[in-house]
Amino acid sequence: MGLWHAFSSTEKEKTMLNEKEFYQYVEANILNYLPEMEGKKVMVQRVKRNNQISMMGLSIGETKNYLVPVLYLEIFYRNYLRGQELSDTMKDIARIYRGHQVGFYLDEDKVSDYEHIKKNLFYRVVNYEKNKEMLKYTPYERFLDLAVTYRWAAYRNHDGMASALVRNKELLLWGVTKEQMMKDAKENTEKIFPPVMRKIQSVIPVKITDMEIPLFVLSNGDYMNGASVMLYKDPLRDFANYMGHDLYILPSSIHEVILLLDDEYVQSSEELREMVRETNRMVVDQEEVLSDHIYHYDREKDEIRIAK
Repeated sequence: MGLWHAFSSTEKEKTMLNEKEFYQYVEANILNYLPEMEGKKVMVQRVKRNNQISMMGLSIGETKNYLVPVLYLEIFYRNYLRGQELSDTMKDIARIYRGHQVGFYLDEDKVSDYEHIKKNLFYRVVNYEKNKEMLKYTPYERFLDLAVTYRWAAYRNHDGMASALVRNKELLLWGVTKEQMMKDAKENTEKIFPPVMRKIQSVIPVKITDMEIPLFVLSNGDYMNGASVMLYKDPLRDFANYMGHDLYILPSSIHEVILLLDDEYVQSSEELREMVRETNRMVVDQEEVLSDHIYHYDREKDEIRIAK
């Protein structure tokens, strides 16, 4: 008799599980709430994400040649600690997992075929210091305090995208050099994720002061990993020349940056930097933080640097 079946359901509801026990309970019992998935393999394991943030992820199904959705469980544990009945927590997990169940078959021949992979390569920017451990095993390029990393999209549709980090061992599998892979990814990224720029008021309702200071959000059409757009060849240069000013670039998250004209209305760079730091501490999910620095784009030199 397993650990959880040794207790009656009433006793289980009365005894608060610690975090480790909660995740073990989910792994052992979730199929009771998902009878249509009976017989499938259940895994609850720690998953490393951006900025070395690790979370407990639930996946159901064989994963060798199949992509299955991963549901992160921390929020459900917090609901349980706040007093939600364990059975209700399990029903919530089952309901949300069921709603996001999109399986995608991985053809092993295609995964090892670089001619197929290279059409789906793209790059994204992440914080260098926060991802040093991960960068030991993956090709990357330094850019200021950031790192440009490379991924390939396994599938992409209106519901989202599943992608995988390109590691050194994939280069060996594909028989391709780091330089060739990076070149192919750079050619693809702007095509797969074309740039989008909007006034910030059309994205979020915000008012900094009584004076209308124009702020612009730069991202891609998916608003996913969109901070990478600041490395595209044209958007910053064309926008700065059109506006007739250099630009401050505020790293809102890995998904977008905010552009501010470097004109007489701008706050000091130190005030802007403190605003970004505070936002990163209080608002942005830690795995989505890009940088505590701000950047300055010089339109004459067509160059980005860390603002002093």
